[in-house]
Amino acid sequence: MDVQWFSLNKKGGHCEMISIGECMVSDVESRRFSSYYNSRFAVGTYQWYKQERLKADVKTQFLSPGITYTVNLVFKIQYKWERCEPIFLKYRLQGDRESSISHLAYEREDGWWACELYQVTTYHTTVDLQILFEGYENLDYLKVEGIEFQPLENVEHIDEKQFISDSDSDANWEENLPVDYQDIMKRSKNSLQWTTKEEAYSIIRKGFLISDDETKRGIWFSLDKNGKKCLMLSAAIIWSWQEKVLLPESRFGEAIQLLEDRYIHIIEIKTKVQSQLVSSETTYACYLVYKLPGDQSRFEGPVKSQGWYTRDKIRYIYFTSPPQTPVIITKAGQNTHNPLNRPKIRGLPKQRNDGWIEVQIWEFQVATTVNMDFFLNISDYKTKFNGLILEGIELRPI
Repeated sequence: MDVQWFSLNKKGGHCEMISIGECMVSDVESRRFSSYYNSRFAVGTYQWYKQERLKADVKTQFLSPGITYTVNLVFKIQYKWERCEPIFLKYRLQGDRESSISHLAYEREDGWWACELYQVTTYHTTVDLQILFEGYENLDYLKVEGIEFQPLENVEHIDEKQFISDSDSDANWEENLPVDYQDIMKRSKNSLQWTTKEEAYSIIRKGFLISDDETKRGIWFSLDKNGKKCLMLSAAIIWSWQEKVLLPESRFGEAIQLLEDRYIHIIEIKTKVQSQLVSSETTYACYLVYKLPGDQSRFEGPVKSQGWYTRDKIRYIYFTSPPQTPVIITKAGQNTHNPLNRPKIRGLPKQRNDGWIEVQIWEFQVATTVNMDFFLNISDYKTKFNGLILEGIELRPI
């Protein structure tokens, strides 16, 4: 009977999956196995209900020694709305007292879903794990295929240093400037002075404050390394009814703090983007720039980010870094890899050089030179956003 599936990834690394039927150590009802889905195993998938405990004895045979693997639960779900769903899968190794939680499940290119459970560096072809699954949320049941070991994909570092010509002629520097740079610089809240195109370019690269024509409040305008337009909209423009706090560390001198005396579970973002301040035919990423209150415990889980004009598009973001995938050390005293060394995931917060935190909440395409309405909301009925300090929304080309 087939109980293990062996394959090679694009780099020739060994991949191995063990059938859930082979992993289960207690008597199970045969009627809960199904061949409805196109499983790699004759036994098919096992229907696991969310409040049920499941014990799996996982034994590999064909792993590559010296390679770091991710250990994943692979399954199908009955109903899906997006390629990412909150699941809050709770599990632990046999003998461990504390449980781990995998917050999100992702749909893979092969149509199966997966939750990452562990990272483990192997020193033999075999690994033996006893995993106790304690339940999950939001879905009634999963159709579990098995436990899969996949080589960890390393993130390649990209050097983003900008190349600037050694030539000091104004003609060469003007190539790095937008055609309407003088009109934009005239909108500065402070009188900007420059005598050469190089000086003008240096000013715009660093960024400066301009006034919004309607609200007369601040917008921060700058250029990226490729000469594309970037801007940050002050939180005071977007959430003008919220409590303002004076913050000298903010480029606007002020920020918005969501009121502590109200139950706020939705952050609504509704504003306009002026066509002059963005580059046409460009894809932009939208970042929420913020600081957390002293008590960060209520911000630990993922929350939903959704565009009102594209209701079928949902993504999940974190205000604080999610717990790292547990690392299993299979050789005494040795841990040969960094658990942060993993593929980039959109929606994870990053610390900025200016002391604020940012998280990517959306992407959109600027196709024309027409002013755009921008409408998003961030919501979670389990999360209370009160106390969050918002500096603004930043738009950067990607």
